[in-house]
Amino acid sequence: MSTSNAAARKDAPHTDDLSHQIETLRADVSKLMATVSDDVSDGIGEAGRQIGQTGRDARRTATNTVTEHPLAAVGIAAGIGLLLGLVARKG
Repeated sequence: MSTSNAAARKDAPHTDDLSHQIETLRADVSKLMATVSDDVSDGIGEAGRQIGQTGRDARRTATNTVTEHPLAAVGIAAGIGLLLGLVARKG
């Protein structure tokens, strides 16, 4: 019986130490998740801004190209319309 009491005394500090380590690990994981979440949010926001800027740049370039070369733009539009008409007719 004395061996079971000694084993119980050995387990108690070990269990408390393990509980403390688990709580520390939970706190560290929580901090890490908050940091990752902030970084992901910042990255998504920056990607959205870059996509918006790229769209505005593409629109500006297309507008300038059509303004500078109106006959070429009409020819390209007619060609694309012809191709889409042929595809729609066969489909």
